[in-house]
Amino acid sequence: MNDAAMAQRLLLFGTDEPAAPALPLTAGRLSALLRGTRLGPIRYDGHEVWHGIDFLFRDADWGTPAPMVDSLVHHSDTDAFRAELRGHIDAGSATISFDIRIEADEDGLRYEATAHADADVLTNRTGLVLMHPLQACGRPVEVTHTDGRTSSSTLPTLIAPWPPFTLVRAIRHAYADEAWAACRFSGEDFELEDQRNNADASFKTYCRSNLMPRPYLLRAGMVVRQAVLLEIESPPAKALATTARPVQVRVGDAGPPLPAIGVGISPADVDAPPTVRAALAALAPALLHLSLDANEAWVNAHGIADLLAVSGACSLRLDIANVDPAHAPSQIEGIAASLRTANVVPASVLALPSVPPVTEAARRAFPASRIGAGTPHFFTQLNRIEDLAAADFLSFTTASVVHGADDAEIMAGLRSLPAMVETLRFRHGPLPVHVGPSSIGARQSPLGAQPASDGTRRLALSRRDPRTRGLFGAAWALGYVARFAQAGAKAVTLFGLQGDAALIENGLTTPAHELLRCLGRPARCRALVDTDADSLAALALEREGRTEILLANLGEAALDVQLSGLALPDHALLMDATALQARGNDADAPCCRPVPLQEGRLTLPPYALAFA
Repeated sequence: MNDAAMAQRLLLFGTDEPAAPALPLTAGRLSALLRGTRLGPIRYDGHEVWHGIDFLFRDADWGTPAPMVDSLVHHSDTDAFRAELRGHIDAGSATISFDIRIEADEDGLRYEATAHADADVLTNRTGLVLMHPLQACGRPVEVTHTDGRTSSSTLPTLIAPWPPFTLVRAIRHAYADEAWAACRFSGEDFELEDQRNNADASFKTYCRSNLMPRPYLLRAGMVVRQAVLLEIESPPAKALATTARPVQVRVGDAGPPLPAIGVGISPADVDAPPTVRAALAALAPALLHLSLDANEAWVNAHGIADLLAVSGACSLRLDIANVDPAHAPSQIEGIAASLRTANVVPASVLALPSVPPVTEAARRAFPASRIGAGTPHFFTQLNRIEDLAAADFLSFTTASVVHGADDAEIMAGLRSLPAMVETLRFRHGPLPVHVGPSSIGARQSPLGAQPASDGTRRLALSRRDPRTRGLFGAAWALGYVARFAQAGAKAVTLFGLQGDAALIENGLTTPAHELLRCLGRPARCRALVDTDADSLAALALEREGRTEILLANLGEAALDVQLSGLALPDHALLMDATALQARGNDADAPCCRPVPLQEGRLTLPPYALAFA
């Protein structure tokens, strides 16, 4: 890779690590992309039939090291394609070698994997995973089980906390009106889970079953051989257009308020250097989100008060983790008393775990604060809690790398977010929903140890993800806020002042910081119509008598956008790789450049943001 390409990647992704290239494959009306070992999305006449298929190893802590392809041979003609891959997975104490064979024609495809480890290794799952797309929500499905039974149902619209289908041998589903497809598994018992629980845009069928013990020992030399056969049973009534056209964004009527946008802080931030404090003052967030451990003996309340003053006297959200229910009153009151010495009164408090003794102690210690219930972990954990204490709001966080670290999948996962709010509303009524602190990486994992990361590589389940500091992170953040705003969330906390998901690094603000500067002040959202939400993030805000439009390209290809529905200026401000390159290391230089907005039309380069 030449120096210019490396510099471009650093600006886009915060790292010069190359992503796996995509190989397009077609067989008549069936098409797919092959990235590494992952094949997908798999489309027929433009309709997404399966979101993807892959062969994965998950370790005893649910880490997912990326398969490395050592050789690839492929052939494609008009009516068929085939590919043969050979590679390995670094499983820590062992190396897993695999061979994958893919054969496809217009009627379907077969994906077969054979693998073995060179030493004994613990695993939670090793085998094939097949993903169905979110467009299948609510559509009919027929499941053939391992005992020969067939059950008829629909893929869930609300997020299922536990696998809705177990002991699976085959699945038929409607992928479009009156159009059906089927898949059949061999080599293991499979089951299906709702991956929206972990901010992924799919339903995943995997092995081995949750009904079996884990982790289990994958013994040296033991051969794993599995296959899945995908069949198109009937074509759709109408093919989807694949020709490029401008994405239409029409601004509509006033909608819900913009969620309060916060930034995460820790006790260490009270010692932040002047450059970080200046960046916080410029950010002026709606709230600071402070995370504490109940076992901490002392809180620098005056330092927290100072940070609140620097940020423009915003409100404080306080999370207290690891409270001992037997000692909750003394632990929580100790923190409250420390904060009172500096007249710090949190607007909202989440004490964890959210059991009645802990929540009641929080209400007594913070009588002027809203008291929440939830989890410091992912939506999955909140969705599975059956005995939440009575609360004033619900809270959870997300990470985009729970199952993998692919660029396209992280952006696709944004589509899962509204269903989280809808599911909570159905289960718990109209309680306000507060989300975060969230970032692309996983700030902590309830699943076990997290992989070590220096912040330069894309790693599943890692704390530090390099894309946080690139344009990619800013585009992702706009999509994140827009999706939760659309769903009616009341507060969203993103990234952190310093640390693993810092908004300020080496004295220079990240592109995400520049985005959040635009989101800190109160505003009301306006409805957006005809938006292609798969490729574009869009937010229209009514504030102080004018409408502001924020756009982000969520993909690696340039995107043409057509705006309508309101009077528009003659130019927009574009934050892209060109503008950031011109900025360099000058913290005072602008990170955006003006571009013409002719008749509401503009082109967004990869992962670029526009402000109009």
